[in-house]
Amino acid sequence: MKERLFKPLHWIMLILISLDFIDTSYRITYGYFSGQGVQPPVGDFNVQLSTLDFIVGIVFQLAIAYTIYMLYSMKRSGGYYLVGLNILFVIYGFVIGPFSTVPAGEVLPLIAGFMVFYIILVIGIPYLYSDKYE
Repeated sequence: MKERLFKPLHWIMLILISLDFIDTSYRITYGYFSGQGVQPPVGDFNVQLSTLDFIVGIVFQLAIAYTIYMLYSMKRSGGYYLVGLNILFVIYGFVIGPFSTVPAGEVLPLIAGFMVFYIILVIGIPYLYSDKYE
């Protein structure tokens, strides 16, 4: 049973993180160039991006694209890098980036839930099938 679930779970993981990547890239790019800012999927706030925030966001997105490729290539370390990059981006966002003006109490529960989901998805599945991943 566990062996038969590997391919569907692996592809569900890749599809979900790829959709999140596409959505985030679109929101960052459209929000910056339109001047309307970024409206997160949940929450009633709008985040305005500076040029530095946009550049940092694009660099993080490129690194995340590589971690998705690593997971596609069956490398377990891609999941660790993906979670680490998300944590670094959240730290950047709250310390000097675009989230510094947003009330932390409003977004931290959402970010915590998102991170738990990500950890289960990109670390849990490769851990469960550690014989398949490098």
